[in-house]
Amino acid sequence: MKPNKSARLCLGLALISPTVSADLDFLNIQLLENTDDIVLAAEYSYFDTSLDLLDFASKVESSSRPEQSSSTQLSVLVPVNEKLRVGYEYTDSSAQVSRTAEPFSMETKGNEHQISARYQLGHFRHYLKFPIALNLSASTVKQEPLEIDCYAHGGLILGGSCDSADIRLLDGAHRINTGERIYYPAMTVDGKAQVYRIGLEVRGSLWNDLPFYQRIDFQSSRVDLNYSSKLLEISDPFLLNASFRGVALSDTINSLSSQLPQQSPWTERALIVEFGSKVDLIDRVSASMALKHYRIDRANYEYAVNEVNYNHNTALDLALWFKPNNGLMVYAKGQISQHNLLGIDPLAYNRKTSKFFAQPYGKIAAGISYSF
Repeated sequence: MKPNKSARLCLGLALISPTVSADLDFLNIQLLENTDDIVLAAEYSYFDTSLDLLDFASKVESSSRPEQSSSTQLSVLVPVNEKLRVGYEYTDSSAQVSRTAEPFSMETKGNEHQISARYQLGHFRHYLKFPIALNLSASTVKQEPLEIDCYAHGGLILGGSCDSADIRLLDGAHRINTGERIYYPAMTVDGKAQVYRIGLEVRGSLWNDLPFYQRIDFQSSRVDLNYSSKLLEISDPFLLNASFRGVALSDTINSLSSQLPQQSPWTERALIVEFGSKVDLIDRVSASMALKHYRIDRANYEYAVNEVNYNHNTALDLALWFKPNNGLMVYAKGQISQHNLLGIDPLAYNRKTSKFFAQPYGKIAAGISYSF
């Protein structure tokens, strides 16, 4: 099921985003079978630095380095009648990132719920007798709130309870009520996205024995990234003009604020063209491929100074299938994409993380499905 969008840290402190892109499409299309069966499926995706065959991490100049990420996906496809099939998928994911500065390590978690429907429209009667279907899907993607105790920027460490903090704010109310010293974290971040997709799909056979599909989709994602920080809200002139280690607090706050993702939501639109096929290799073993191309544009998005606008991506999925009996299928899958997770993970791209999208991305996964 689709990439575990590996460390989706809203601030872009991480290189990879912990999610989730549902792979109901992968099940529905890669099976390439007209069946009235209910399909249950599960998939586990994994990435760590030992699997970074593309040497992705070292190609990005950043203090952050992805250590590992994983996701678990559970799916069900149910035929309603001979023309309509509906599906649901839940994905749970996590990612770990290390840094050379505060915070030295982080773990992000996220989840996604997706529903989908595929409706058989008919055939291209006047051209080729290939069946054509309408595909619809909607999903909600969330990153759980992440509290960053201390954060290094501009020569200063903003905190937080860490011993190395140069500047920190005391929670006065908690101090008065309990007598305990508690400091506000440097910041807290979270994110969510609502994703809708509509498209058409054609299936058929090449040379009478090679099944294929071709589809074109339009996807719209409303992205909402949020961060809060008591330190960034400082307005007292005395504090703002104070210098720490020769650096004015106001300069640090202004510099950091200008690099953080925008607080207002934006929309990412994608036109997706996909072609795939599946071929039998030997008895009970088959292979499949899917090639996707994404064209991206954004509305209400605020670009940073000198930010490169990445607006296209190409991804290749390859899978090996084994069918031990009529109902059970197991598979191993690999994916590689040209520009990271552009168009694949709606929470991955923002003005803080855009520099990471100059590089490719790859991952592996294994799954199982059962039809009855």
